[in-house]
Amino acid sequence: MKSFTHLLVAFLAVAPAVVDLRATQTNPVAETNEPPAHDPINLVTNPGFEQRLGPGPAGFELTGGAEYRFLGDRRRDSSRMGIGLSSDQTSGAVSCVVSHLDFRQGKWFRFSFRGLPQANFVVNNDDVYLKIEFFGQGGQVFYDGKEKKIYDQVQTLRRDLTVNGDRHQHGAEVWRTYLVDFCLPFPQVDQLKLSVGFGHGVASQKAEAEFFVDDLSLTRIPDPPAVPTPAARPAAIVPTGTLVPLGGRWFYAAREGDTEVPQSFDESNAGRLLYHDNIYSAPFAGNTSAWLRAGDIGQDGRVGSSDRLVTNNVTIRFEAGAMAIRTHGLPNHPTGRFPELGFGNPNYITEKIRTFYFPLTPNPNPKHFVTDVNNANHALPMGPIGLAVNGVVFFNPFDMNSEDASDFMDRCCGHPAPDGQYHYHKYPICVNSPWADDGKAHSPLLGWAFDGYPLYGPYESAGVMAKDIQGEHALNEFNLHYDEQRGWHYHVTPGKFPYLIGGYWGTRDSRDVGMRPPRGGPGGPRGPGGGPPRGGPGGPAPF
Repeated sequence: MKSFTHLLVAFLAVAPAVVDLRATQTNPVAETNEPPAHDPINLVTNPGFEQRLGPGPAGFELTGGAEYRFLGDRRRDSSRMGIGLSSDQTSGAVSCVVSHLDFRQGKWFRFSFRGLPQANFVVNNDDVYLKIEFFGQGGQVFYDGKEKKIYDQVQTLRRDLTVNGDRHQHGAEVWRTYLVDFCLPFPQVDQLKLSVGFGHGVASQKAEAEFFVDDLSLTRIPDPPAVPTPAARPAAIVPTGTLVPLGGRWFYAAREGDTEVPQSFDESNAGRLLYHDNIYSAPFAGNTSAWLRAGDIGQDGRVGSSDRLVTNNVTIRFEAGAMAIRTHGLPNHPTGRFPELGFGNPNYITEKIRTFYFPLTPNPNPKHFVTDVNNANHALPMGPIGLAVNGVVFFNPFDMNSEDASDFMDRCCGHPAPDGQYHYHKYPICVNSPWADDGKAHSPLLGWAFDGYPLYGPYESAGVMAKDIQGEHALNEFNLHYDEQRGWHYHVTPGKFPYLIGGYWGTRDSRDVGMRPPRGGPGGPRGPGGGPPRGGPGGPAPF
């Protein structure tokens, strides 16, 4: 049988040149002490609580101050049913059971959920937790348990990110991922009980005193490094094997028996598209699909009457020295309810199919210059200036009147423009999912500016925000600095202008449609809008 290298060479001889393959590289993941991985299949049934059984969600047990309810304010939030843990009661939890585990298939797991702490949610003794209980003989024998407290993360949000909210307030009341990694302690364990809960609730009122819980997940993960440190842990499950360079920092993790590199990446294979900075991670894994919600506008120009899953919300391919990302522009997290009729943003979230190009090897532009606080020099165009890993675009700091546009956001720091394109003007905390940026290491990757340089979250190291660094390693006016692992890269700066980037440090790809403002007008919600657009979908042809 021919080797993968020989088969790959034969394939490239007849296939379109969609990737820049220079050599195969066998097991570089092993050099960073990463062991074999498993496919990230969610083992939790009904993880989003959509299926109902009687008064509660099917497959879950609710105790104490746990209530099955709509997560948010129906006037403001486009969300769904989930669990509210109310700290005006002493304790509460939501639990489920995962059975038929086989120790031989792997003993390491990641348990996570997406949560939002309301402003008045308060407990003592750090008592908000993820808990795993281990059982054998089909649940008949209890062996052990593991618990991780996470209230300190809530407090970190309230300390560091309040200024990231509307009018620089309430930036901690956002959806983000909380997780714990663990291993099965004994081969006899064949069942787990998973719980998210709290104790020592001390809220003085019920209003705004809940911790919202949604999207429970249990997936197998690789064994951790021999000496685990927060900075060395993978941000996503990393398949090992033959890593094929695609250009820049990108690799394809080939399965055994592969003879071709995929011409594009989507929901089916995004977990094998790896980015290498200080680790190998799969930034698009879990970020390629999204829901077009009832009340949003589809590419046909009509307001949807029911939710529709868009599995190809993000598609990636590599060509001519660039990464091309085709996106429908739909957020994969809860949003505000738009339009905010009568008192706010009049625009609909609208499906916008566009393709953006990012240089694989970004280069500084010797003529680069920084935006000023009044947008007088137009260093950054109106409309898209970059893209998050979930396919939602970044905008510059200004609205159509060249005023600061960082206010009037929803809980995930986004809103629709007059043309309906949902976008971020500042640190989009919800994009952390499926990562958990707990402020204890360098923040994970969020996306890229159109000059190809990556954009990271706010933390440089444990408890240190990049915006606060002084001296030689401080961020420059572009919100950019250099380190050996990541090269030149941007950081978001919560509460501090320019919030995302201060200008393009590098040169954009000439094919990048983000160089032009979107039709219907760029900028924030103060521009014209308020009604569904007329006409058809438009946009580029599919990949």
